[in-house]
Amino acid sequence: MSLVQLNIMYGHLEGTEGKFARDPSGYLSIDAGIYQKHGLEVSWDHVQGTEERYRRLEDGTAQISLVVGRASLRHFLDSKTTRILGCVMNSCPYYLVASPAIRKMGDLKGKTIVCREGPSRNTPIAETFRERAQLSIGEDLMLQLPKSDQEAFDLLVSGKVSAALLPRPYGFWAEERGFKRITDWPDVVDDPLPISIETTATLLRKRGKDFSTFLHAHREGIRFMKTHRGETIRVLQEKFGHSPSFAGKTFDDYLICMDEELTVDFKHLERLLGQLAPATPGGARKVAAEWIMPGGMKD
Repeated sequence: MSLVQLNIMYGHLEGTEGKFARDPSGYLSIDAGIYQKHGLEVSWDHVQGTEERYRRLEDGTAQISLVVGRASLRHFLDSKTTRILGCVMNSCPYYLVASPAIRKMGDLKGKTIVCREGPSRNTPIAETFRERAQLSIGEDLMLQLPKSDQEAFDLLVSGKVSAALLPRPYGFWAEERGFKRITDWPDVVDDPLPISIETTATLLRKRGKDFSTFLHAHREGIRFMKTHRGETIRVLQEKFGHSPSFAGKTFDDYLICMDEELTVDFKHLERLLGQLAPATPGGARKVAAEWIMPGGMKD
């Protein structure tokens, strides 16, 4: 029996020199023969750059892209040409990471913290500092809102600020450099839909059956990854150069957030739209109906 070929694209986290993949599970699934068992021959290819990914989807040299939801949603709102098959990760709350001298939230009095502008919207950052550490933003500490997580990370590691609210991968990266996570910070800052599964409307019409088969196989692959810690850590070290401690944190605190249901959680779609384009006509329900493949969302 001939195998159905699918080219899947994934990206590295910005600024990590290719050392952090948003979804490394495909490598384990290929090695374990999971895709092949389902009649698929899958290539798991790193393709960096949003424009290049969309070019490959449009010309058919790749069929599926694993991409951060905010980039995917922006493209859909601008073009209406893409479709979401599902979501590998609906939510992965940010960590509060600080310079080594900072031990608890109260130590941030008189200091400056940063958080990317998007996740700060409609998020109780000020209330959390007031309730947990009796600190008022604007009086006891300052909050800067850079445009990107990479910029927030750079401000922290360069010593220009004392703490940063960061996506977990950037937090692990900072910890590798000696910065410390403040563990009593709650899960109130998030980047909804950090890994969406995207294709084009044209490809979905042509290859919908193949994509359904891929989703079924990928669910099995994620379950395999989450129950094989040692093999996953080996792949993270060999493919991406993770140290043992970095690989362990990635497995225990990041990959655990991956959801083998591979469906979009509607409440997180609402949150993402509220960050990016809250005035969108019809709101999240209309976006979901147009953008997400039937069966690809859960309420």
